[in-house]
Amino acid sequence: MSLQTVDGRLSVIGGASRSGKTAWTVKEVAKQARVIVWDAEEQWATLPGFKKIASRAELLKSVHSKGNARLAFVPSGNLKSLFDLWAGCAYYWGRYHGGCYVVAEELADVTSPGKAPGNWGLLIRRGLKRGINIYAISQRWAEADKTAIGNASQFVCFRMSSTLDIAYIAKRTRINADEMLILKPFEYVTYDVATGEQSKNKLTFRKK
Repeated sequence: MSLQTVDGRLSVIGGASRSGKTAWTVKEVAKQARVIVWDAEEQWATLPGFKKIASRAELLKSVHSKGNARLAFVPSGNLKSLFDLWAGCAYYWGRYHGGCYVVAEELADVTSPGKAPGNWGLLIRRGLKRGINIYAISQRWAEADKTAIGNASQFVCFRMSSTLDIAYIAKRTRINADEMLILKPFEYVTYDVATGEQSKNKLTFRKK
């Protein structure tokens, strides 16, 4: 029996509001056929090709169906309880139906600086080796879970409003704080944990 797996990647994305985090992630998954999003602000649900999921029953039904789909779950109610349900569904969908791309927006709203809670922790710890690719997004990683930080395959850092947020990321990566301080809107620094490679880039947008 072979233990070799096709592993997914966990991208930890940070930056101030409207710095480019979501726009970067949209580009990353643009060509992927199986995507599931925690879409608390209903951004992804309005994008072409995404199906808005607005209830527990619809979410559960969607992840029990085989085949391709681009799902944006827009929660209404207890965010932490619904986030746990969504994370469990994302793990199930990826594990039993052939891998997928998972996007979790604004994690500081539903996690804390401690260990990743419930099904989100399960998804992070076990999902990568089952071919699940995860994009974990937060404006303030000092207020979000440390499990994602500790398991990250890469960090993508946009402009941050607080020097405390910059110091937090700099302490946990090899990205220089001074380089993050001078980032302009839509500029970002990436750091690959495995290779140590670091690069600076800027988002570009097509003119309509």
